Amino acid sequence: MRRWLARWTGAGAGGRGHGGCAPAPHAGAPALESPAGGQTTGPRREADVAVGTQPGTGAPPPALPDLAFAILLGREPSPRERDEARRALAAGTPPGEFVARLLASTEFRLRLEAVRTGEESTGSRAAIEQRLQAIGEPAAFVEAAYRIVLGREADPEGLAFYRARLEEGHTRTEFLRTLLTSDEFAARYARTCPQVGLVPRDVQLCELANPAKWDNPEWIGILKSLGTVPTDKQSMHRKAYEFAQLLFGLTRLGAIGEETRVLSVGAGHEPVLYWLANRVARVVATDLYEGAWRAERAMEGDAAVLHRPEAFAPFDYRRDRLIFLKMDGRALAFADGAFDVVYSLSSVEHFGGFEGARAAVAEMARVLRPGGVLALATEYCLAGPPHHEAFQPAEVHALIAHPALRLVQPIDERVWSRYDAQPVDLRVNPYQTPHMVVTDLGSVFTSVMVFLEKMEP
Repeated sequence: MRRWLARWTGAGAGGRGHGGCAPAPHAGAPALESPAGGQTTGPRREADVAVGTQPGTGAPPPALPDLAFAILLGREPSPRERDEARRALAAGTPPGEFVARLLASTEFRLRLEAVRTGEESTGSRAAIEQRLQAIGEPAAFVEAAYRIVLGREADPEGLAFYRARLEEGHTRTEFLRTLLTSDEFAARYARTCPQVGLVPRDVQLCELANPAKWDNPEWIGILKSLGTVPTDKQSMHRKAYEFAQLLFGLTRLGAIGEETRVLSVGAGHEPVLYWLANRVARVVATDLYEGAWRAERAMEGDAAVLHRPEAFAPFDYRRDRLIFLKMDGRALAFADGAFDVVYSLSSVEHFGGFEGARAAVAEMARVLRPGGVLALATEYCLAGPPHHEAFQPAEVHALIAHPALRLVQPIDERVWSRYDAQPVDLRVNPYQTPHMVVTDLGSVFTSVMVFLEKMEP
């Protein structure tokens, strides 16, 4: 251990350049406060690196693999892990690179999260403490922890401070928590593992309703923030998809802000209206609020919302930012370019077939300012005969082929060629989930979501 402590420069694992003060503990670290100030005078020479012995035994401390596993992972390496590590080090792998591999492991990332959140069990902490006690005398342990966790030698003041605290009876797990939750380690971890834990995720905006979105933490976070629909995969639903995809897309396009003016066409009283009211300047919700949508299934267009919108709010919202108006989406009573964002979710297919839907799209484009975003969801036929409330793929493209609009990206129309799915039969039980693909009268369809930008004249 004396040899690797002396020759380790930290290359590839953080280096020495941290100034020299003992790390400041995380705000939530209760046990060991760091000393105020204290500067190093530069790297110590090999002869200065004292390691010490195991308490009461006079035996040398553990070798690097055992030491790093104990400090970073809280366990002993398996025989295979120990053998592989020793062979790698003997072949010339720098100690810093070996430690960087452990820092990049999923196991360390999960343990770090448990340390940061205080979720380590009592039994786990006791077992880890027992392993840490075997590392050596307090000074040797502090020196090793600095090297492995912070990638540098302990400055004299920090070494003296923490050694004294350990000799007073503070636990070694408390000391490690102080290092692991310090700003200095956070900076080193960000440098050493800048991409760690970033699982590839689906971020397509223009697409058919896509189950892959349930694996995107950012997207699921938006769905959860609505607080009105289940977020587990077994409960996935096209309507929940449309809600979250709308807000996800607008967020990624930078279209949500305190100055943003939003118009919703065929709005009903969807939760996204209230969500947007808490984040934009103005939300205008329009619908006919009459007919079948007042009575069937989800009560999606209750006219009472015109007079008591707060009664339909899923959470507190800024009441002065949201207004409901009775209005035909094919004849919007607003000036040209009055809105920054205009959207409609699975409504235009009920506006009188293709011609009615096309008239609504033209009106939405008219009231949208140049550079603004139009988001549209509607029904997309995957197979079977034409359906009176769903569009064939060619009709979808014709619907959005407005001279002032352009897609922000191509539509991914191959989503359902990648999945084995059983369509929900709307005539048998429309409430079944997962509810991503449905069938009615022989037609099989799903939702399509598109984002379009209004071009400058």
